[in-house]
Amino acid sequence: MTAALLALLAAHESSVSSSRLEFDGAEIRATFTFALEDLAGLARLDLNRDGTVDPDEWRRVLPGIFAYVGEKFRIEHCASEGDLGQVPPAVGAGEGRTPVTLALRYRPARPGQATTIRCDLFSEHGGNPRHVAELPGGRMVVFDKDRLQVDGLTASPPRQYLLPLGVAALALTVAAALLRALLQS
Repeated sequence: MTAALLALLAAHESSVSSSRLEFDGAEIRATFTFALEDLAGLARLDLNRDGTVDPDEWRRVLPGIFAYVGEKFRIEHCASEGDLGQVPPAVGAGEGRTPVTLALRYRPARPGQATTIRCDLFSEHGGNPRHVAELPGGRMVVFDKDRLQVDGLTASPPRQYLLPLGVAALALTVAAALLRALLQS
């Protein structure tokens, strides 16, 4: 019984969150997934105390949550901004392990610059909180008390655009060569 209770407490103390980072050319978009109970530790979510966190309540508390996430999940040389266009749906306030998805945008001061990600989400709650981040290109990084940062992230265009850009560059080169040939004749 004591071992089961300790395991339950340890599981509660060590939150696990995740994110997926994507680069769209002008900004890095981070889609985070948190347990409802972790977000409830940051703000009173059920403002009218009816047992449900509805979209209007989310809109009212999200600016504070976005400020916390932007401070605790930092991408060097980038300004963060929460996406209020993606508000979580209504959820029961007592459904603690329910996943909640939030989106932030990180705008780099200079696109293409190598940077560092620092993550210490929920470190003030004790235990060993973990955050699993999927970086552009599919690389996975686990942040915890032993690994608080990863260096050398470079935001670059998604690979699916490279082939069309290469074809366009080739077409422009061929067109320029044909135009030069016509002008010389």
